[in-house]
Amino acid sequence: MSTPDARRRRQVEAALDRPLDLLVVGGGIVGAGVARDAAMRGLRVALVEKHDFAFGTSSRSTRLLHGGIRYLQQMRLGLVWEASVEKRVIARIAPHLAEPMRFIYPVYERDRFSMWQMRIGVKVYDLLSGGRNLGRSDAAGTDAVRSWLPKINDQQLRGAVRYYDALTNDGRLVIDSLRSAARHGAIVLNYMPLLSAERSGDH
Repeated sequence: MSTPDARRRRQVEAALDRPLDLLVVGGGIVGAGVARDAAMRGLRVALVEKHDFAFGTSSRSTRLLHGGIRYLQQMRLGLVWEASVEKRVIARIAPHLAEPMRFIYPVYERDRFSMWQMRIGVKVYDLLSGGRNLGRSDAAGTDAVRSWLPKINDQQLRGAVRYYDALTNDGRLVIDSLRSAARHGAIVLNYMPLLSAERSGDH
């Protein structure tokens, strides 16, 4: 039975054995996704990370898979659509990493957006999720909101809207992506810093 040290040595030797099509530096979710995609396309890929996988940004995010509802007011509908599609893809291929999470957004008398605008907003959000968001949005009046949130400040409260995104485990998402990359032939190495790089040729 081979030891972890022996397996790691073989991985390093494999990475140095012949030229790579792609070297990915950084083992967060972006690097893991790039390595996975490239390996699935048949490229010879290695990924190196100087710390542990998911050490940096991937371990410090909001832990949400979201469709960018905050971009609706900026009319960046393409971005909302793209993010919503990716959210649904993860929910389909890795349901254990996409736990539906309901958000309640109270609306007050002097808020920038009124109740009717917020109702339309969350329905547009559902539509931009292809009509297949992780839960259906709705709206409610003040009495229902008080029952949902008994300690809410109800002075000038007009109601609330509810919509859905998803809770994820960032570190697990990175590890699962790296495992998939490795299954498709990528070489993944943590605690392996890139010390230098040189450009050779015109490409």
